[in-house]
Amino acid sequence: MKKTLFTLLLTAATLANAAPFDTFNAAIGETTRPHGENTPNTLRLSVGWDWGVRWWETSVGYLTGYWEFAGGAWRVQDTTAYDVDIVPMFRYQFKSSGWCTPFVEAGVGVAYLTEHKIADDHDLTSHPQFSDRIGAGCGFDAGKQELGINFHHFSNAGLDRPNPGVDFLLVRYGYHFN
Repeated sequence: MKKTLFTLLLTAATLANAAPFDTFNAAIGETTRPHGENTPNTLRLSVGWDWGVRWWETSVGYLTGYWEFAGGAWRVQDTTAYDVDIVPMFRYQFKSSGWCTPFVEAGVGVAYLTEHKIADDHDLTSHPQFSDRIGAGCGFDAGKQELGINFHHFSNAGLDRPNPGVDFLLVRYGYHFN
């Protein structure tokens, strides 16, 4: 058993170092519109690719960004929906000499939902959606790990009617491989 566990951990570490992405995120939360009966009712996993840029760097911080490819599962009433999205995220990274390095971020991308009727009175009309996010958090462990909170919104931007959208509030953990 110990040998199998060691082999799995070694394989995971090797794949993480060879992976084309540099960040892994896991988030848990709930839909806030429409509200589900069970909380938490949402799980999201994502990987990210840092752009490796710093714009408008000052003594306070700098603007940077990354691509995020995510997938999620959520349950409202009797419907379980899955989604995938890709979002260019812009992050303002504050500079800090303490244990916490704060950041704020936002992005708008595209998504595909497996279900568009997610509640008796909540039909998103289409499977393709826009994925909007804003969040804030704190990096620690010399920037290797982070904790944050995100507000996530899916909407078809009025391209089809009705357009009630769906909202999530998520607590997110991220690990940076580089």
